[in-house]
Amino acid sequence: MLRVVNRILLAVTGLLVAGAGIAVLFAGLDLPRPGFAPYAGGSGDVLLSRDTRMRWRDDGWWWPTVVGGLSLLVLCCGWWLVAQLRRARLGEVVVDTGGALAPGVPGASGADREEKGDWASATDPDAGGAESEGPGTLTLPAAPQALLRGSALEEVLAEEAGALEGVERARVTLTGRRTAPRASFGVLLGPGAHPAAAVDHIEERALAPARASVGLARLPAEIRFRPAKHRPERVS
Repeated sequence: MLRVVNRILLAVTGLLVAGAGIAVLFAGLDLPRPGFAPYAGGSGDVLLSRDTRMRWRDDGWWWPTVVGGLSLLVLCCGWWLVAQLRRARLGEVVVDTGGALAPGVPGASGADREEKGDWASATDPDAGGAESEGPGTLTLPAAPQALLRGSALEEVLAEEAGALEGVERARVTLTGRRTAPRASFGVLLGPGAHPAAAVDHIEERALAPARASVGLARLPAEIRFRPAKHRPERVS
């Protein structure tokens, strides 16, 4: 959602700036312009004449409209700024269980299906077929779905990323959707750390096991490195 809003704002801003530049260029070169265009009266014309600026000042709706519009613009800009600085963290991640049912769940074994009758085959004559309607129709239960807390996965990823020698601290933030999370790493590197080795370590020891454990086909990650501040060493 935020990415779409950013693109729309950039597109609108670009169109406004381009339109203003074209209008000024046409006025400076004294090129023909339509009557509704800015600077239609020539290069000596102003963008807003005095009559245009004073036209609605005596109307009762003018100042409330101006104040309300500017207030709404300030609120929208504030929301956009806060959204840029703070991305929504992912609260939980869907774990792919592979459709396996736990013991004791109806349908986990053939005996359960025969005794409880919660599942029916599409060729069962008593069920009336998979697309039949009426008393004989049985609804198949959906496969169980496991949810993993996003903070737990963040802690595991940060712990694995910080286990590399030379990494002083690592922080992880999960964003995106429950079924398609994205990981953002913030890694504080010590004096003897190598960024290339840290990238390989995070991929092999953190991201790859996380993808296998959660059952994700892909787990995009962004890694930002920051050097740790330390006092310069004196050579005697």
